[in-house]
Amino acid sequence: MGKTVILDNGHGGMINNEYQTAGKRSPNWTQGILYEGMFNRWVVNRIIEKLDRLKIPYYHICPEFNDVTLETRRNRANRIYEINPDVWLLSIHANAGGGTGIEAFTTIGQTSADGLANIVLSNLETDMQDTRMRFDLADGDKDKEMNFYILKETIPPAVLVELGFMDQRIDYDRLWDENYLGRLVDSLVRSVGEIAG
Repeated sequence: MGKTVILDNGHGGMINNEYQTAGKRSPNWTQGILYEGMFNRWVVNRIIEKLDRLKIPYYHICPEFNDVTLETRRNRANRIYEINPDVWLLSIHANAGGGTGIEAFTTIGQTSADGLANIVLSNLETDMQDTRMRFDLADGDKDKEMNFYILKETIPPAVLVELGFMDQRIDYDRLWDENYLGRLVDSLVRSVGEIAG
C-alpha cells in the first residue's frame, strides 16, 4: 500500500506523577490505577522504538505528556497529509464500559480506512488468540463504525484501536502484563510494516 503511519496516543500522560486527564482510568486494583493516557504512551513509544530499529518511517502527532486537544491532534495530522498524502492515522486507546477484548473503529460508511482496520484486526486476531476480538462483520469487514472526532475530522484515513477494557479485571491484568503488551506492540508494528509496504 505504501502508506506511512501517523501515530496518535489519546489523552494526557503523567507529569510529576500526576495524570493529566480527568477520568480515563481503571479502578485501583492490584497493580494500582491504570491511566489510559499513560498506557497509550507505553504502546506508542514501544511501537516507535521498533519502527526506528526496522527503519520504517512514521509520524507522531502527540509526543507531549499534557492532554493535547483533539483539535490540535487533528490539525497536526491534516498538516502532515498536506505534505505527504500517502499516510494513515492509527489512534491508540484502552477502553472502558464493562466489556472485554480488542476492537477497532473507522468512520461510518465504506472508506479506505476499512481495509487498513481489517489488516490491523486480522493481525491482532492471529497474534492475540487468547483475547476476545470484538468484530462487527455486518458490512463484510471487521471494524466497528463510529464518527469519533479523531476519525471523522482528519483527512487521512484513520483507525482507532481499543486494546482492552481497563475496567474489566481480565483485561486490566493483561494490559499490565509485559508479555501481553509486547505481543500487542509486535502485532501493531507488523501491521504498520505491511501497510508501509
